[in-house]
Amino acid sequence: MSRTVPPTVTFAAILLIAACGRSDEDSLRDAANQSDPAAAAVLNGAAENGMDPQEALEQAGQAAAASNTPAVPPSAQARPNTATQPNPPQPGQPPEKLVANQQ
Repeated sequence: MSRTVPPTVTFAAILLIAACGRSDEDSLRDAANQSDPAAAAVLNGAAENGMDPQEALEQAGQAAAASNTPAVPPSAQARPNTATQPNPPQPGQPPEKLVANQQ
């Protein structure tokens, strides 16, 4: 039976490894620059408050996981094919006019 590692644990481990050899504040700010907005807010706050880096990374991973919801793909609605408006237009008919830059 294979065991998968949750993405937040992987995220935190990568950031922790990248942070070796630097001050905690610099490491947290660098990690925030490479994170999504929710995790970046947690990491920047942790850098300002002097929080333990490991705890900050765990909280940032939880914030990132909570904010990442699956994106709904855009839906495209096809225009029905009718005798008066064939889809695609018949040769010789002008293209449909679209309103652009409506102000």
